[in-house]
Amino acid sequence: MRIAFFHELPLGGARRSMQEYAKELKKSHQIDLFLVDDREETLENKFYSNIFFYKFVPKDWQGKNWKTRLYKDTIELLRLYRLHRKIAQDIENKGYDFVLVSASKYIEAPFIMRFLKIPFLFFCHDPSYRIIYDPIFSISKKLDLLRYNYEKLNRFTRKVIDRENLKKVNLCVLPSNYIANIFTKIYKKKCAVVYYGVDVFTFKPLDIRKDIDIFYIGSYHPVDGYDLLKNALSLMKIKPKIRKVMIEDEWISDDRQLNKLYNRSKIVVCLAKKEGLGAIPLEAMASGAAVVAVDEAGYKETIINGRTGYLISRDPGKLAEKLDWLLLHEEERLKLSKNARENVIKNWQWKKRAKELEGVILTCLNKTYA
Repeated sequence: MRIAFFHELPLGGARRSMQEYAKELKKSHQIDLFLVDDREETLENKFYSNIFFYKFVPKDWQGKNWKTRLYKDTIELLRLYRLHRKIAQDIENKGYDFVLVSASKYIEAPFIMRFLKIPFLFFCHDPSYRIIYDPIFSISKKLDLLRYNYEKLNRFTRKVIDRENLKKVNLCVLPSNYIANIFTKIYKKKCAVVYYGVDVFTFKPLDIRKDIDIFYIGSYHPVDGYDLLKNALSLMKIKPKIRKVMIEDEWISDDRQLNKLYNRSKIVVCLAKKEGLGAIPLEAMASGAAVVAVDEAGYKETIINGRTGYLISRDPGKLAEKLDWLLLHEEERLKLSKNARENVIKNWQWKKRAKELEGVILTCLNKTYA
């Protein structure tokens, strides 16, 4: 088959997942990428048969200039609409059998789905235009009346755009049951679940010293749970050595470097609120670190509590207690590490996940032409 991937994803787990799906599917099919971004990346060349790049540079808005904000919510969206229409035509002209459309960093459900005439599916990595739907991102009551009402109108408008863009979709694919349930509730659309995977040949145990007690990857934003870790650390009896990678300060794009950090770590904590699935616990478990995550959302689908990691309530006291205990019990950490690695190899490799995605694509095609 000739399959076109379309995405305008930011750097991170969702974009990496598309690369891995493409790498596996490319062994049997032609997989071309139609990429919208502000700059061209050469790192993705090895994953796709061909890459067609479309430059789109959004205006930077830091929360002060109202003219820039108004431009982004009107003219910029119109520019994106026209670009997606052009890309859809380019895909049609090149004669692909199928299109896999990913969610966007600019708007949840991309405009391109309005214009595609060949079979396609929508891969929604997270209903991650979460600012519209999730109470975590509720509108601040500190805003004046004008800005408050503008924000309400803008979010309502984007909801309408989302629903319009999704009207023609043949099938929606989500990477976890947790996300699928939210998506179905919001959009009332039929969907299938295809989990992410992990590269067990890159993320693997290494014979190096574990000199980091607790490793955290995320941001300072409350949604990533860093405050929970800070509060837990203040309650711990042990004063652990901490390594954190914060997106505001640094970002590690080299998987081998990341694997070394996982291997140096005794415990990796995963504390994000309502995490759709999360690559971090899978990578950490594949690398041989003990994982402690909050007992909610997608983490419950990747971690077997007490066997491959620990799930705890969102309570700093409980977290501190579990971290202290694990740091004092090396044999338990080794047992978790062994079990987690075995489970990842058996159930979470990208080869298995890509095969599942291929099956969904074929089923979608068969139903379209039945």
